[in-house]
Amino acid sequence: MRHKYLVAIPFVLLLVVTVVGGWLNTVDARGRVIDDSTGLPVAGVSISYGANRGAVSGDDGSFILLNLPRGARLRTSMPGYQPANADAGGDIRIIPGALTLQVNEEGTTDTRVSAVEVRQGDKVLTKCSADPCGQLVITIVDIVGQKALVCAPGHVSKEIDLKGVTLVMTLAKQDGGACPPLPSPSPSPTPVPTATPRSPSASP
Repeated sequence: MRHKYLVAIPFVLLLVVTVVGGWLNTVDARGRVIDDSTGLPVAGVSISYGANRGAVSGDDGSFILLNLPRGARLRTSMPGYQPANADAGGDIRIIPGALTLQVNEEGTTDTRVSAVEVRQGDKVLTKCSADPCGQLVITIVDIVGQKALVCAPGHVSKEIDLKGVTLVMTLAKQDGGACPPLPSPSPSPTPVPTATPRSPSASP
């Protein structure tokens, strides 16, 4: 009887090693998806590992994917955000790839401001191409921490933080208000005329 137990011991040890090894070599991915520009959770983000493992972040940005290989990388997909490739070990921060902006008259909810421009320094990021102005899309790769100036004729200009993927803002009317003038392009240098070499005169 004792010999039977001794024969079973290696199999038990093998089972224990297999189970413990599985625990040590897998990880549960738990965390939240966070907008890196606002610090707020993002709902509805698709999080995937490989071809057929995935989850969608909840209203509070939370997600869970169980029993992934240790060292697994997770991919995210969400309209308006750049894809992320993150460790399966906590929160995932995603960066906006485009900000959709709507500019209304101050004191209204649906009267759009005409001829809006969005600028950074002397660069025009986007401007209205129709009247009334629709939604403007600002595409910028490294949006986190950046600001822009929103201006329009007959309105007070306003500086905004570029963050998130949608923003509805207002501009107040102001007689004589306008976008700051952009610097005139430097004139092209005038080419200096070069002398045409003369042919040697024929000897008399």
